[in-house]
Amino acid sequence: MQLPKGLLLLLLCPLCAAPALAAAPLYKMTLLASGTSDTRYLINTRINNDGLVAGAQFDPVSNAVRSYLWKDGVYTMLDTPINHVSAISANGRIAGEVIDYSSESYYAQPAVYANGSTTAVPPPILPAEQQNYLSGINSAGKVAGTQYVNNEGYAYTSVNGVTTLLGALGGVHSYVGGMNEAGVVVGAAETASGDWHMFRHDGGGMVDLGALSDGRYIAARDINDDGVVVGGDLAGPDSNGYSRALIYQDGELLPLGTFAPGENSFAVGINNLGQVIGNGSYSFLVSDGVTYKLSDLLTANNGFRIDAVHDINDSGQITGTACAVGAGCFGMLLSPVPEPGTALMLLAGLGLLFRLRRPAQDV
Repeated sequence: MQLPKGLLLLLLCPLCAAPALAAAPLYKMTLLASGTSDTRYLINTRINNDGLVAGAQFDPVSNAVRSYLWKDGVYTMLDTPINHVSAISANGRIAGEVIDYSSESYYAQPAVYANGSTTAVPPPILPAEQQNYLSGINSAGKVAGTQYVNNEGYAYTSVNGVTTLLGALGGVHSYVGGMNEAGVVVGAAETASGDWHMFRHDGGGMVDLGALSDGRYIAARDINDDGVVVGGDLAGPDSNGYSRALIYQDGELLPLGTFAPGENSFAVGINNLGQVIGNGSYSFLVSDGVTYKLSDLLTANNGFRIDAVHDINDSGQITGTACAVGAGCFGMLLSPVPEPGTALMLLAGLGLLFRLRRPAQDV
């Protein structure tokens, strides 16, 4: 049987479509929440794989900071005292804090919002200090966070009201960066020498993910379901004070992305496709080994600039904060749009499929 010419071409030249596939991704910006001049009320806007966004904003009625959910243009204020969102699980559980923004040093009480009710997370160390922040939650309700005592961090997890300290790597202090759906926690932990390394904790003990030879403060910020960890080296490769994005994969810790000398970078999120987002000298995306400046990928920005990115889901949707002079700052969603060549590739594929479905004429 003679193969259709279109199929034969693809078999002989599988990379013929590579130029179209290599086109830079494009993103549409959507503003999620009403503006404010203070970005601290908008940090940590989070999204799950269902496209459900959780964040916080000023309530124009009560003038208080309140949490909200947003999906497909539908915006809902939540009946919860949580006014700072830190994480959202695959099934929509929200981890966050109740913060007294009127205080000079914020009082932060961690809590979980699920099924219409709010539950406080008990602190691992008593008496409870003023600052206690969550950094992850999964669908089973396990949370991970950091309690601060005398401005020093202590990483912990809490399940069903039982809170457990995670310890450190020979030192005393540690901080949680993030947690995946399986409940594996990552962060930064102090070593016996006083340096800081990335750690991974799956419930069986803290594992040292190491550090680069020229970095003294290594911190992990996120982990995907495949166990790939991202974060950064806050010391910089030559100790001149700049940061660089890092990735831990297949047992090896390496710099992530391509940045010009002196540019700061720190990875804050990774999805299950391996796409990484981060902040620094600018907000960036690393996808298929290519580093992009996110502001260069926008179809339009209407005068808004990307202030920071916070989270990315498996559809490539990115949440963060956008600001504009005279308009303030807003929670934002960056949504992928079809690449310029996508429609043409789809038509070509449909044509090939049509020919393949006519064997009598093609044989």
